Order: sequence, then C-alpha cells, then structure tokens
Amino acid sequence: MGINQSSSKACFGPCNPGPTDREQSKIKRYASVIVLSPEKETYYRELHADVWPSILEQIKQANLQNFSIHLTEIEGIKYLFSYYEYTGKNYETDMADMAKKPEMQKWWKETSACQIRMPGTNANEQWKEMEMLFQLR
Repeated sequence: MGINQSSSKACFGPCNPGPTDREQSKIKRYASVIVLSPEKETYYRELHADVWPSILEQIKQANLQNFSIHLTEIEGIKYLFSYYEYTGKNYETDMADMAKKPEMQKWWKETSACQIRMPGTNANEQWKEMEMLFQLR
C-alpha cells in the first residue's frame, strides 16, 4: 500500500513533491483503498477488533505509526480506506522485512480473503494507492 510523500507546503490540485521536499520530510504519509467483501465484513471487523499482538509489534518495527483503517459505503459498495505514517529511512527494505515474517503472511492471508482489489491496482499490491492532494501543516 502507499501514497506520495508529503510536501512541506499545502497544495491544491496534483501534489507531487519534488525530490528535495521528499528528502526533507521526516514523515511520509501513505493512503490506500480497497473494497470490503460483503460476505466477509463481520470477520474483517472481528480481526481488527482484536489485532494479534505480534502484528501490532511488527507494524511498529517497520517504522509505521498513526495507522488507521476507515470504512464507508458508497452506492451499496463498502470501501476500506487505510492511512499510516512511515518514519524510517528505507521504506522498501522495512516493508520487505515485514512481508517476510510468517505471522504477517498469515495475517495478510486472513485479511486479504476479506478484500476485493480495486481496478488499476498494481499487480504486486493488494490495496490501491491514493495520491495526496492536500495537507495542512
């Protein structure tokens, strides 16, 4: 999952910070969206009402903070919106390390079965990335 890194300036319209802005930002923000399977909503809610402690620890070890998942319904379809902040130095390495952990693989197997990928989602990703258009600092 992912979104473009934040800029030090507020932006209206496409907000694609340049390399200088990305290097200066200590927190990178990521947001993504996916469809929630109607048949699996109850199970998905149960999983997230009692997230496995090992998963919470692995998320923290991967330098992720302020992680949240929101639910909304639009025209009868339920969508999950995910947001988190990354505070590490090498996002790709931290995500790859987390993905190698057997407990995380087991968690993703459970949660992925509750989700329906959005059209246009990258082949190697479950959630559809969202672009940040505005941030108030």
